[in-house]
Amino acid sequence: MDSPHAVYVPISQWGLPLLRDLLIIVFAKALRRVPVVHLHGAQLPARLSLSRTLRIALAGAHWIVLSEEVAAEVKASGCRTESVMVIRNPAPPALSSRVPGPPGTLRVGWLGTMCRSKGFDVLCDAVDQLKEQGARVEFRVAGMRLDVLGGDMTCVDEDLGVLAPADVPSFWADVDVFVLPARWAEGLPFVLLEALQASCAVAATPSPGCAELFAQGCVEPVAATVDSVAGFLKACCDDLEEIRCRQQKAWGELRPCYEPGRVEEAFAQFWRKAL
Repeated sequence: MDSPHAVYVPISQWGLPLLRDLLIIVFAKALRRVPVVHLHGAQLPARLSLSRTLRIALAGAHWIVLSEEVAAEVKASGCRTESVMVIRNPAPPALSSRVPGPPGTLRVGWLGTMCRSKGFDVLCDAVDQLKEQGARVEFRVAGMRLDVLGGDMTCVDEDLGVLAPADVPSFWADVDVFVLPARWAEGLPFVLLEALQASCAVAATPSPGCAELFAQGCVEPVAATVDSVAGFLKACCDDLEEIRCRQQKAWGELRPCYEPGRVEEAFAQFWRKAL
């Protein structure tokens, strides 16, 4: 059996998983194999800029990243690269139908890990603030609890727990708004693409990994603060359709870049060109 010419590594961004990946890459280079580093997040370029050891360990690798902004950060980090190619995350199928909500009620949804790093507590406090002001808001959540305090959940109207993949479309069919006020730099969260494909009004904290979605107007930028998130939710209460239609128009223009077939072809093109 022929030895592989390249070693493909979906690289971690910190801690022991990153150390493990660096050892794999160093070992691959010692065996004269080409390292291909696939970066699914957005924090590693900043660490590259600050760490000469990281730059040496990763020198000479081909990089696959989520966006032009992350590509620019990798190139500016001082790490010597063989190539840097942007391959987006593929969008899921669009939601076929939505379930109309009660008139005058804003249905806010959360799908994913409930933790402080993703700003779940910020969203809970913002929902609480609107409810205290008399707004009609329904808040339903699904996913695994991580570091959620009991007090954070008092504003939740329905906790669905961890959903099976087959139940995800029905979750989105009952949601009007999704907000991801993360405290760290996200990559290109699949949940943002799901929310856009479900025709939700979407907001999140900006990140280089999904900068294209913000630049095109598909996603509203918010800060990871209660006032900022509550302001977006209040705007949705006032005119949900305007926000949703504006974002969907922008997403409709950008969506072809995220079609699974196009992403698959970009991945195949990378291997043809780089290797």
